[in-house]
Amino acid sequence: MNKINVKFLTDEALATIKANLDKFTKIVKENPSDSSSFIAELPEECFVEKKYPIEDFELEVDGDGDYSKVDVDNAITLYEHLCCLPKHVLGDERFWMWLILEKCYAATIQAMPMESGKKIIADHWLFGQGRRRGLMFGALSRAYYRVQLTKDDTLEDAYELTKFATQNYMRYREFTWRGYSNNKTIVTGALKGEKKAIAKYGDTIETIKDYYPSIAKHISQLGSVMLLDFMREDYILDSVLAFCDSLAEANNIMPIK
Repeated sequence: MNKINVKFLTDEALATIKANLDKFTKIVKENPSDSSSFIAELPEECFVEKKYPIEDFELEVDGDGDYSKVDVDNAITLYEHLCCLPKHVLGDERFWMWLILEKCYAATIQAMPMESGKKIIADHWLFGQGRRRGLMFGALSRAYYRVQLTKDDTLEDAYELTKFATQNYMRYREFTWRGYSNNKTIVTGALKGEKKAIAKYGDTIETIKDYYPSIAKHISQLGSVMLLDFMREDYILDSVLAFCDSLAEANNIMPIK
């Protein structure tokens, strides 16, 4: 595809949305596949172009309405096309709003339908709960960061952990969305430990009460966040697997043969 420059939603348009959340929520519910009615209610010239070129792209929607079928592919597409951008662009809600409204509207709505919550626009399009939570909760941004934190070029399939995390968000979000660190080493080490535990015990181990929150708590107890940030991936992996072994034993779950 061709190169395009990214855009930002203007400050005036952003303020208009924030001041009329109920109105825009209603518009989205009535127009789940086309953003033109939404954009028509914004001030003229509601996007401003920035001189940051990316390869143009499109996200998929599933014909049967099951976004899980296209989730991982769309997340990888986002990452591969946006990873060249500077952090201050990726960290700006005005950038993500441009993507949602002009590039990825239908996929965004299928990924997170308006009916799934009263504050979808405020909390999952905009940074209604702050910048960090906004990035990790955002309908599109969370998909991008899921790939950024799980892509591992040392593996034969660099997206193996991305796919593993996407199959069950609990495997990932307890120590990213809800946890204490977005350190890639911690994330990949923990996911590799979790993956080995499932290979050893089967999916049954995931039925243990508070299984993934317990793993996140265990990691936090390995040391302070500062110390965790200096721990090697293999140490995190081995620690998580040993902890999973102890949980399996306590719950009478035997290794599969």
